[in-house]
Amino acid sequence: MKTLIYGAGPLGSLYACLLHKAGKDVTILARNEHYEFLKENGIVMFNEFSNEKIVEKVKVVNELKEEDNYDFVIVLIRKNNIAPVLPILNKNKKISSILFMGNNTLGFDNYLKYLPKEKVLFGFPGGGGSRLNHIVHYIDSDKPNGKRMSITIGEIDGEIRERTKQIQNLFETSDVPVNIVEDIDGWLKYHVAFVLPIAGALLKCGNNYKLAKDKETIRIYIRAAKESGRVLKAVGYKKRYPFKFNLFYWMPESVLINIMKQLFNSRFAEIAFMLHLNAAKDEILELAGEFNTLKAQTSIQTPNLDKLFKNLN
Repeated sequence: MKTLIYGAGPLGSLYACLLHKAGKDVTILARNEHYEFLKENGIVMFNEFSNEKIVEKVKVVNELKEEDNYDFVIVLIRKNNIAPVLPILNKNKKISSILFMGNNTLGFDNYLKYLPKEKVLFGFPGGGGSRLNHIVHYIDSDKPNGKRMSITIGEIDGEIRERTKQIQNLFETSDVPVNIVEDIDGWLKYHVAFVLPIAGALLKCGNNYKLAKDKETIRIYIRAAKESGRVLKAVGYKKRYPFKFNLFYWMPESVLINIMKQLFNSRFAEIAFMLHLNAAKDEILELAGEFNTLKAQTSIQTPNLDKLFKNLN
């Protein structure tokens, strides 16, 4: 499967490295100075848990042309940068499958204006990080020496097709676990419902370690996450994703506060949450606006979520 990874951010770079290391035919698309850096140096990765430096000389291009011949494209760019990419993908008729991996609040209608339904599927990567001076600083597990975090993928209609299995095999034979879900639209919405309050709480406190010491803001975050889940339930998304999101509704608030303290007081939160947030505030603002569009369709009151959203500005 000849694969193009469209986007040379932290996780696009990580998956390009892993596919290349596994012997797959993979190319990464980068722009401007970063394209020149990759041509000369390859992808340079730094694992923030192990302090391991990885360099992979992956094929690199700076554009997708109409005549380019790829079987599969993985789009790994921020949500607020997707719109100009869709016409480019539309012009290339040789691509058989396109996997969009990233945040999505309002569904897939805008994508389907440019691309046929049978060509696209959606998902979300595992881990996080940021690119600093062309070097990717990343974490792909939630603890040192932990198992690599899985990616999540799904077809729009929830079916598992032959191409779904092929994509799963492409990743899993490259040492990337895959979780296939039947309602990828719902999964992505609940992911946004979980991370937007985190972003607001982090910006209120300044960083994850200060947040870990702020019991009251953690309490507001937990209540905000519950409120955002109620919004999604009210607009018809009754199954919560991932399963652990249910803990916010089942567990006592005091227990949840202690769990979240431990999460925020971690290297994982520093890299996967805070470092990423500092690089992606424009995306977070767009996602918050889209979530408010969903909320406007309901009568759900969200006082805690509203408090945290104010910090996004």
